[in-house]
Amino acid sequence: MIYKSNKQGGFTLVEAMVAISILSLAVTGPLLIAQKGLGASVYARDQITAFYLAQEAVEYIRNVRDSNRITGTQWLSQFGGCKEDGSGRKCKIDAQYADFMNADGTVNTNAISVCSGSCLVLSLDTANNIYGYGSGADWKPTIFTRTISIDDRANADQEAVISVTISWSTRLFSPLKTFTIKEYIFNF
Repeated sequence: MIYKSNKQGGFTLVEAMVAISILSLAVTGPLLIAQKGLGASVYARDQITAFYLAQEAVEYIRNVRDSNRITGTQWLSQFGGCKEDGSGRKCKIDAQYADFMNADGTVNTNAISVCSGSCLVLSLDTANNIYGYGSGADWKPTIFTRTISIDDRANADQEAVISVTISWSTRLFSPLKTFTIKEYIFNF
């Protein structure tokens, strides 16, 4: 006698749940790796931008020193407000202004100025891809703050220490990232 079973072949509920769990784990791993990779690339992009902004400030100060040497002007006279006197004095440099002196011989305060309190956040000119402190339709605020200090107290006629600090925060809940570079320049 042959018995026929009325059961149809198929997956049980438990087998389906196990299959879904395995599939979920197989998809989640690569997605997490991709998310970490994107986060690391954003952080690296911001860090590289911060390094370039710090280097730009140092190069600007070197340019002022070299220009002063050529014209016979006191070597860091435009940075009187930036010079450290023990009070934590800081200044900002807007490198979009190549002319750091006005026609009347005074310092161009658009290019070099003392920060009252903390320095302003840098903006980006989206039309020309230039960082600075400009305003207008093309200028968008960024996440970067740059402060400059010059310490020539040890040997004011021959040596100065430039300190450039860049601060930024990549995301809403990430900690503020800060680094400072120091450059020793000489009056030679």
